Amino acid sequence: MKKRFLNVLIAGVLGTCVLAACQKAPEASVDSDIYHAKSSLEGEVENIASDEAYQNAADTNGPEQSEYYESLVGTEKNGIRICAKVPVVPQTMQALTLQERDDWNAEKLKELLDSEGGNVQDITGEYLAQAEKELSEMKEEDRPVEWLNFGDDSLLVLSDGQKEASFARNTCVSYVDAALKKHCDAIYKKAPELDVAKDIEDISVTFPVSRARDILLEKLAVLDITEICISRALYYELDGTAFYELLFTPSYGTIGVASEFGQIVAGEVHPGGTAWIMEDGIATMNLENYCGKIMERSETGNVLTFPQVTDILEKYLENNTLCGSSEAKLTQAELVYYPTLQESELILTPAWHIYIPLHEMEMALEAGDKAWQEAAGAGAAWNIYLDAVTGKMIKVE
Repeated sequence: MKKRFLNVLIAGVLGTCVLAACQKAPEASVDSDIYHAKSSLEGEVENIASDEAYQNAADTNGPEQSEYYESLVGTEKNGIRICAKVPVVPQTMQALTLQERDDWNAEKLKELLDSEGGNVQDITGEYLAQAEKELSEMKEEDRPVEWLNFGDDSLLVLSDGQKEASFARNTCVSYVDAALKKHCDAIYKKAPELDVAKDIEDISVTFPVSRARDILLEKLAVLDITEICISRALYYELDGTAFYELLFTPSYGTIGVASEFGQIVAGEVHPGGTAWIMEDGIATMNLENYCGKIMERSETGNVLTFPQVTDILEKYLENNTLCGSSEAKLTQAELVYYPTLQESELILTPAWHIYIPLHEMEMALEAGDKAWQEAAGAGAAWNIYLDAVTGKMIKVE
């Protein structure tokens, strides 16, 4: 189970430097509208990111040259061992700016609810009253922490007594079929959890995961969502009844939004979806900060090739910006959109992601994996996001 921790993000302090009148001013670097002298590390990263020789080599190899990368980046003393399949990536990508939707209404929510009985009621008032009552009865220390969210303060909840669906903040959606959920709850409590990606040889499934994905996409089509990126698929079966739990993020042009964040910091927003899906339909579906409307597409530049990524990582290791482990393996490399909330807009920036899934690292630690025990004790990086165009570090854990 992913463990989430709340940190307080402390704003940095901008210092000033007085230069002698005859001294040459240092080259400026800008980050979040704060200008500072460009470090040698920044210059080295920029040189690698702008070197056309990497791109020319990629053009020569062709897009079919995707391969498995297995090597140590850096040194035995401070290095990152990557053992991962490197995906084929586009030469260029756009950054996306999203805002809350402006086209959701009761009719659209009724379509999502898909009531068979037809006796659909607006229960938004009852829902708010119950939530307020429960909140008032909580002890102060038990009250949920308020997080920044993507969207406005709107809410609409409809129910026909059997199914319930809601739109929240014009970016979030929930759906529950009570009868199907009851079946899933019974299975979930007793059946073993099988990871479709890892335990495929041990699974004799009642219905394939591709069918579950199609059922989900059919429901999402009501919201004009035509593609998703599944980050994890878990299978549960008991006495011939089965369901999948799919974890997924939005996808734009086959590039998914980041799904692995580890330690979550206050102010971060992570679009994500979860669904329980039986062969008969969807039992539950929750889309959190998920359904933004694209308002702007902006060109960013050439996407870094993987050789550029590894060379940039080596510079960060040499500078001790990264702490690595030469034995513990990072098993995944992917190109994703990294989400950043800026005022009322969600900005999706292309990013290279090199990591080991948190649940895999936890399993390794629980199994007594010496390499990961030493890496965790040393604070070695297991989750790295780099801007896919500039090579700047976005997040590292």
